Amino acid sequence: MTNPTPLSPYEQARLDKIKRNQERLASLGLVDAKKRVRSAARGQRRQPVTPRKRTLRKKRAITPSPPRSSRRLKRKPVQYTPLMDDDEALREARKKFKVVKKMIKTTTSSNFRCEIPTDVWSSPLTVAQKALIGKKMEGDFLGKFEDYVTEVDTLSEQNRRNVLRQITKLAMGEGIRYESKAYGWPEGCYFLKGTKVCPTNDVLKLIEIGQQCEDEWGRDHGNGWLLSHPLKKLYQFQQYLLHD
Repeated sequence: MTNPTPLSPYEQARLDKIKRNQERLASLGLVDAKKRVRSAARGQRRQPVTPRKRTLRKKRAITPSPPRSSRRLKRKPVQYTPLMDDDEALREARKKFKVVKKMIKTTTSSNFRCEIPTDVWSSPLTVAQKALIGKKMEGDFLGKFEDYVTEVDTLSEQNRRNVLRQITKLAMGEGIRYESKAYGWPEGCYFLKGTKVCPTNDVLKLIEIGQQCEDEWGRDHGNGWLLSHPLKKLYQFQQYLLHD
């Protein structure tokens, strides 16, 4: 019979430690504790789990809203619910303010208007009409014209500046040229360059000449503020002097 292989010091120390632990458990009476716990657990019956009943939520009773319909289609008056700050007194105050504002506007500006005839050849002034216009201008054509577009035939500030700029060029004899990279007139093409324009001229004829310039050199893409609108204001100023 062969002798068993001697244990290594590590294995011998491990066995000695296991032996000491078992002796310790025996002295405490815990050797069979694991078996007793398992047998006790097997002896107990597992109580069945009763499923929880699911409670259904009660649906709220929804009151159906009446169908929407158009009172306009039924030809009935519109129902209006005023806002919190829109009471009767406030509406009356607004109406009075609008009336007063309209009265102020009509008293400060006469807004003189006149129709421009389509037949431009029917507009030459008589000697008496030219004398009357010269008398009312008092040697200050541009000043009177500025007063007219500011106080009588009122315009917005931007439009007023455009009209005054173009009429000043005509009054000084500088002429008007369409300056535009895309639609500008050819070099050297001017409307009435070298001719000083004033209200005693045949303004309707000037309007016709301006249209001819646009037909030949290029249409104004600035909505008429190159020639059409300034010349029309000049004609209305002329008629205002004659009828005022």
